[in-house]
Amino acid sequence: MFWIAVIGLLLVASFILVIPIIKTRPSLAPDDRQQQNIAIAREKKSLLETQLSEGEVSQEEFDSAFLDLQTSLALDLERSEPTEHRHRGNWAIWAVLVILPLLSFGFYFQFGEYRVIENPSLAQVPARRELAVSPENMSVEEMVEAVKQRLRDNPEDANGWFILGRTLMSLQKIDQAVTAYQRTYDLVGEDPGVLLSLADALAMQQEGMMAGEPEQLVLRALEISPQEPNGLWLAGLAAEQKQEFALAHDYWTRLLPLIDEDPESIREVRGLIDALEQIDPKLQSDLVTGAILTLAVSLSEAIQHLANENDSVFVYAKAMNGPPMPLAVKRLSVAELPARITLSDDDAMVASMKLSSFDEIIVGARVSKSGNPVAQVGDLYFEIKGVDTNNLPPELALSISLVK
Repeated sequence: MFWIAVIGLLLVASFILVIPIIKTRPSLAPDDRQQQNIAIAREKKSLLETQLSEGEVSQEEFDSAFLDLQTSLALDLERSEPTEHRHRGNWAIWAVLVILPLLSFGFYFQFGEYRVIENPSLAQVPARRELAVSPENMSVEEMVEAVKQRLRDNPEDANGWFILGRTLMSLQKIDQAVTAYQRTYDLVGEDPGVLLSLADALAMQQEGMMAGEPEQLVLRALEISPQEPNGLWLAGLAAEQKQEFALAHDYWTRLLPLIDEDPESIREVRGLIDALEQIDPKLQSDLVTGAILTLAVSLSEAIQHLANENDSVFVYAKAMNGPPMPLAVKRLSVAELPARITLSDDDAMVASMKLSSFDEIIVGARVSKSGNPVAQVGDLYFEIKGVDTNNLPPELALSISLVK
């Protein structure tokens, strides 16, 4: 019964395909088509001559249109040349009646299974085996290749480049990681996370040294996001490598409250701070409480010629409305600029007059030509007034640019 049904269905299918071939309407005879094209061309020519005589078209336009008409007619006549059509219909009928059944049987015996009628279990699809390269079973190297393939298809995928960079860093493929992070940076611009990741990778290329581009990228990231923990960590590392222990101490001290939920990291950072304090015991007083003001002090290029390297620089904070005596002062030299320092309650000149004792303060920096802490004519200075001690900014920039 199965084969009878198959043959019957093939006959029905063949009949359906053959009927349109048999009933195909004959096309126009070649001679009739040629005459029709010539007649149309004559009508168009007559219309053009009428438009020319009535001035609707110029002689040049008439000549161009008439040339187009002649060309079109020639092509139409060429296409309508007599060709042999007598046996086309018969060939198509035999192709349907012979080739279709042969192809059908061939495909069925190759891919079909007629025994399923007697044994339905043959129709069950075998359970698909879990792919060896599913995300759960992929090795890190396979994941890297998968991400690379994704990036070949979509090279503007910044998140993909960033993920690739992190993965390559974990594999210690530092050069490739730098390339991936650099591509991320090119796509997203100055994002703090990207800047710090690129800086870390570049430092690894330099055997852990932060000097040069890595440090510049870290400082730029901190300008954008001063409370970025990874930025403070790397900035402290850069300062330590330059033996700027006070600055490293400052960065890592600021980092501590930001990692209070990570005991292991706290122990590590406290260990580094303790090591710095052993090198320079004076740093022990820098682990402060209360109000802490971080200042970036620099000397404007426009007035650098007015200062000498040995001139004293006083960085101070005083009450906006209160006694004129500074609340806190630190002394540097012009040679040490630019510098980052902190002023805090622990720097109070009088225990009862701390930064936190006043709601608003004035913060300034002054180059003293005489070395006298009292301001004098000719000193270079810069001040910021109205700093709210209840909501201190992460960092204030003091660019000395005025002459008293």
